[in-house]
Amino acid sequence: MRAHAAVMVAEDAPLEYLEIDFRPPAPTDVVVRVEATPFCITDWLGVRGALGIAARGILPTILGHAAVGEVVDVGADVTRVRAGDRVIVPATPECGRCQWCAHGRMDQCAELFAPPAVIGSTTDGVPVTAYGNVGSYAEVVVVREIGVFAVRSDLPAEWLSMIGCGICSGVGAVLNVAQVRPGSSVAIIGCGQVGLWMVQGARLAGADRIIAADPDESRRSSALRLGATDVIDSGAVDVVGCIKDLTAGIGVDYGFDAGGTSGAVVDAFRATSLAGVVVLTSLESTSATVTLPLFDLALRGRDVRSAQSGRTSFTRDIPLYTRWLETGQLDAPAMLGNRYRLGDVNGALDAAGRRTELTPMIVN
Repeated sequence: MRAHAAVMVAEDAPLEYLEIDFRPPAPTDVVVRVEATPFCITDWLGVRGALGIAARGILPTILGHAAVGEVVDVGADVTRVRAGDRVIVPATPECGRCQWCAHGRMDQCAELFAPPAVIGSTTDGVPVTAYGNVGSYAEVVVVREIGVFAVRSDLPAEWLSMIGCGICSGVGAVLNVAQVRPGSSVAIIGCGQVGLWMVQGARLAGADRIIAADPDESRRSSALRLGATDVIDSGAVDVVGCIKDLTAGIGVDYGFDAGGTSGAVVDAFRATSLAGVVVLTSLESTSATVTLPLFDLALRGRDVRSAQSGRTSFTRDIPLYTRWLETGQLDAPAMLGNRYRLGDVNGALDAAGRRTELTPMIVN
C-alpha cells in the first residue's frame, strides 16, 4: 500500500512529506487509516535530538504516538478488531501476557519499548521504521494488534485522538497514579496539554484546591477556565513559596510535574506536604537528571511516583474517557490547537516548539 507520511530523516531538520510503500500486515498486524493525530511536544524533543533517535540507528522514522482511525486491513491471526472498526492507537500496547500486564501495570508492558519495526520503505527502497511502533504522522499506520483498541463513539476524531496522548497522561496521572481524594489540594507545575488535562482530572476527582503554575498568561487563563482555583506566574515569582503561602505553609497533598524540565520536578517535590504524593511526567531529555534531598525522600514520607501514560489500561479506560468527552466532563475543544494537513506537519512542529498552541492537530 502506498501512502504519505511525515518522515524524520535527520535530527534538527524539518520532517519530510514522502510517499511510503507500506508493507502488508503480518499475521498479528492491523492497518489503520488515520483520521487525526495530535502533535506532541515529545516528538518536538525527538526532532531536536533530546531523545537520541539518530544514535539508535532507526532513521528514517515516522514519529507520532497517538491516533484515531478506521481499520482497513488485518493480519490472518487478528481477533481484537476487524475491518471497518473505529480504533484508538495509543503509545502504550497491552500484550496481556507479560508479568507487568498480569499484575495490572499495562503502562509497563514488556512490548512498550520493543525496537521500532520496519513498516515500509521510501519509493527508492530505503527502509522506514515506525517510532514507538506507532508512527501516526501518516495517512495509514501498520501496528501490532496489541496496540489497537476499538472505540464505540461518533465523537470528532480530533477529540478521540487525544485519549491516547494528553488525556491518558494527564487525567490518568491524577486518577490512576496519584488517586487524588475529594477535598484534597493539588499543585500542577506546567500548563501545557498534559498539565491542563491534569487540571481537568483534579476537578473530576473533587480536589478542593487546584493550583496551576505556568509562565504563559494564556495558559494560566485556560487553567482557571478548566477548573484551577489558583494560578501562579512561574516566570515571575517563587512557585514553591506561593504554593506554601496558599496552603498555610504546609504544601499540597499532591504535586504534579508537567513542566517538561528537571526544575519542574524539583518544584513539584518541594511544594508537596509531608506524606504527600509527587507524580512525575516530564521528559526533558533521555539523559536529564534530578537532584532531590535524601532526608526528605527517606524520612519525610513523600511518595514519588512515575506516570508513563498515566498508568492507563486502554482496555479499561477508553470507555470511561470517551463517556466523559461525550458528556462534557472533559473539555476537548478547549484543548485543541489549529488543524494541519499532513503535508503541513512542520507548522505543527513549529507551534509545539514555540508553545503557541496546546494541541496542534494533524488531520487526514
